[in-house]
Amino acid sequence: MMPVRLRGVPRDAAALSTVCAYVGPRSRYANPFTAGARSPLGPPMNAAESVDLFAATLRGPVGRHYAARFARTLRGLNLMCTCPLDAPCHADVLLRLANEPDDGTAPRTTDLLEGPR
Repeated sequence: MMPVRLRGVPRDAAALSTVCAYVGPRSRYANPFTAGARSPLGPPMNAAESVDLFAATLRGPVGRHYAARFARTLRGLNLMCTCPLDAPCHADVLLRLANEPDDGTAPRTTDLLEGPR
């Protein structure tokens, strides 16, 4: 079964620690770009824009290092964040990144870092 995104807080994820990782605010996997915050270009970002910026950062020269580490650490785990399940969330980016096929035909990690589908 493919891992999924869940909604909850760190305490909820801790109860499921063998199958779930908390990636929300104040975690090492948190999206530093939040909806409502000013974007680098001025106006406040919406949720989709903050997720797109997170994915773009992981494609950058420094971000690729973190993307590879996140992929190894989060592989096979459900990911929990505080975002509503019907809204864009960086956990979707992390899920795709961490669960790319490992059969030699996998796309490169940077190809998987697109925003919500």
